Amino acid sequence: MAARLSLTMIVRDEEALLGRVLRDAAGFCDEMVVVDTGSRDRTRRIAREAGARVLDVGWDDDFAAARNVSLDACTGDWVLWLDADDVVPPGVQAALRGAKQEILTGELDAVTTPYHYAFDADTGACLHTFPRERLARRVAGLRWTGAVHEFLDIPGNRVLYRADLAVEHRPDPAKRAAKSSRNLRIIERMVREGDHSSRTRYYHACELRDAGRHAEALDAYTAYFRNPGKEWEQYTARLSAAECAGKLGRTGEAAEQLHAALRLDPSRAEAFLRLGLPHFERGEWAKALPFYAAASTVETPVTGFVSPPDYGWRPWDYLSVCLARLGRHEDSIAAAVTSLEAGNPERERLLANIRWSADRLPRRQE
Repeated sequence: MAARLSLTMIVRDEEALLGRVLRDAAGFCDEMVVVDTGSRDRTRRIAREAGARVLDVGWDDDFAAARNVSLDACTGDWVLWLDADDVVPPGVQAALRGAKQEILTGELDAVTTPYHYAFDADTGACLHTFPRERLARRVAGLRWTGAVHEFLDIPGNRVLYRADLAVEHRPDPAKRAAKSSRNLRIIERMVREGDHSSRTRYYHACELRDAGRHAEALDAYTAYFRNPGKEWEQYTARLSAAECAGKLGRTGEAAEQLHAALRLDPSRAEAFLRLGLPHFERGEWAKALPFYAAASTVETPVTGFVSPPDYGWRPWDYLSVCLARLGRHEDSIAAAVTSLEAGNPERERLLANIRWSADRLPRRQE
């Protein structure tokens, strides 16, 4: 028998996008519970017309509290969460219907799936993704935690990762700045009130970085490193600290942060790519080459924040240029072809580079 699946959501002033995600969810959810935190537009009406049960909750700058109201109102065997600006592609909808029959049983506690969070405006390619707890068995102790950058705290460790159940985040660009300002305000309040957990320190630093307050962000990352969280989080924090140091002109400190990231996890590509870039920009092809060669060999991780181009076409693109400049034209052509096959959107530039290297290959004697 298929599991009953409940959708749990919180929304506010989402009339432009809410109908889209509820139409998606209606195809695989048996129940939709939407908590409204103070909409002044047609959000509630749209939710009800889509078949959702709507609850009104006052907003007190606590995302987890609002999400838990929606969670508690669900009656299904399993719950799935979405935001109003999410999209569930048709293929994923079909896979979720199958998952209700096949995997949503008492043998599992949760399912994590990719959350595709940013896309190239021209090509539509995913630029940023990370795994999120997307489905959870509805049991005692299942709660959302965190006033902002909240997460679903799963009771139990039987967790399955399903790459084919990816959800896409497709927000309204006009709302991005307002949401960032709100998140920073909430997390600054949390810090003032004494929340110095590693997770809060990490996201405090990230919000300061996104607000362009790079010196403050660097101080916040330094505080985080004194009591860091998971390895992937530490790695990303090192990359972000390097970015902030670079914005402040502290290039030596930026390099130190990138080397620290590399020591922490040499199986990820980002630090290699960023360490190679200064050499590349100075035309130091032999010095840049080992960093891009290393980046080209790593596999895409299934934890933490990931930029798919960094594990696909990007290292091969840089490799191709370095190899060409070093006179290794056959290798350069092979690297450029690999980059194209991996989805590099700059096709004409790479084809021109291939022709440039091809013209410099020694001609075989007849």
